[in-house]
Amino acid sequence: MRREELLDAAERAIRTGGPRVGLREVADQAGYARSVVYAIFPNRAALFAALSGRHAAAILTTVAARVPEDASERQRLSTFIDAVCEWVEDEPNLYRALGAQPLAGEQADGLFDQLAAITEQMLVANLAAQQSDPAAAAPWAHAMIGAVAVASAWWQRTGTMSRPELVEHLTVMCWEGGARLPLYAAAKSNP
Repeated sequence: MRREELLDAAERAIRTGGPRVGLREVADQAGYARSVVYAIFPNRAALFAALSGRHAAAILTTVAARVPEDASERQRLSTFIDAVCEWVEDEPNLYRALGAQPLAGEQADGLFDQLAAITEQMLVANLAAQQSDPAAAAPWAHAMIGAVAVASAWWQRTGTMSRPELVEHLTVMCWEGGARLPLYAAAKSNP
């Protein structure tokens, strides 16, 4: 119970104080002594890894609730991308805190690492069903999640298109791969 209270407090602290919030601010937000926070989360990386797991699960729950049972794989992908973009839009400070965490050198899986691991599992299963080499699953999963994370942050900053437009562009790129890129067409015509 205390663990969940601390995660709730961490979310509030990050939403109001930004991505650099530390364990002291979380303790203050929760109304606990810092020793209570350290007993459950020995460091900031552990706290942020737990928050990342919570938000990865929330994104997947959103996707599961929105995907009709008869949805195509492309529709499922599009719904997943939309849920990530929605999360970035709704939680800009949590995005900055949880999305950038592994890049800051902390030794814990951030939100997008966790989403990439889940995506990798799905890709491994799909590749195995097609009797294809599953070695591509890890880089593909990380590339897809990375593209969605960075593009959605860019979109949030610039507002140059609607979320449905962004989601469709990202779905095309992830679903069809390089086959739709202009460079692919040029290379194909100039062997």
